[in-house]
Amino acid sequence: MEAAYNVLHVQDDVALREEIKQKQDEFLDVYSLYLKTGVSWVRDELRLKAYELHLLDPSFSFQI
Repeated sequence: MEAAYNVLHVQDDVALREEIKQKQDEFLDVYSLYLKTGVSWVRDELRLKAYELHLLDPSFSFQI
């Protein structure tokens, strides 16, 4: 079985803030799509985006 890995490499605070902003934008796009459609695979993608954002910002949490 093959596993998918996300690799995050952040060099400084500016790069971290930019990466967090990008992940927040991605999360909000998927969240908006989920609210419009309610489709299960979009919900799964939303959970993945929330997890990725939490990895960058441990204070971020989201429940659906």
